Amino acid sequence: MSKKQDANSGGSFDYTVVYSGRRTPISRRVFVEAAAIIGAGLVARGLSAQTSGTPAQHRNANEGMSHQRTGEGAMNAENSLSEEITQEKIRRTLLSGPDCVTRDATVAEMDAQGKMTVLRPGTNQWVCVPGNQNIIGQADMSLDPMGMQWMLDIMAKKPKPSNVAPGLIYMLNGATQRSYTDPFDRTSAAIPIGPHWMIIWPFEARAAGLPSVMRDAGTLVMFAGTPYAHLHVCGSPWDGNEYHPGDRGIWTMSYARP
Repeated sequence: MSKKQDANSGGSFDYTVVYSGRRTPISRRVFVEAAAIIGAGLVARGLSAQTSGTPAQHRNANEGMSHQRTGEGAMNAENSLSEEITQEKIRRTLLSGPDCVTRDATVAEMDAQGKMTVLRPGTNQWVCVPGNQNIIGQADMSLDPMGMQWMLDIMAKKPKPSNVAPGLIYMLNGATQRSYTDPFDRTSAAIPIGPHWMIIWPFEARAAGLPSVMRDAGTLVMFAGTPYAHLHVCGSPWDGNEYHPGDRGIWTMSYARP
């Protein structure tokens, strides 16, 4: 494109456009309109390029967004798994005691120092502890306040328990432990123990006429002869049928060894 001054126009310019080697004159008005159109197109193209970026910039942006989505997805999956684990801990722990006790109990994890982390708040005085089935001596259990005091004392290896009244502890999912004679034994082979519950008070086995050796049914005095002696009752206190007036007794028989 070229331009020349028109002497008759008082300083205005005529414009010539070259098409395939031919010069074609156009008026100033036409030129201005064409320039406006072309300028708008260039501006639009510039904005489009600025917005879209190069292929490499697009790729980097997409990769960044992909990494962000992947990170958020992993975090959501981890949170979901953690919540599922917590709910399963609560479900199993609530089976460690009678429903009338556990339905309103607090569920809390307890570390080796006795520090509690609440998983589900409760409204009665009982605390249910998930424990760890992979660690010997860490059974899931339900404890009343005196039972909890006794358990914290034994965990701290105090010379004697400090509960001032009988306590109750349920372990209806069973347990494993190192000894039935030494409350502080942490090295002996594991002893499997079935569902049971405990009356936490220093019973004297001989005076009560009760055994002191671990058994799979009945009752014994565990840790007999130590300050931590207590009544260990195998099974659940809720086993069997309730008596109602008019019920008849059905007697059963079993054989004994000679």
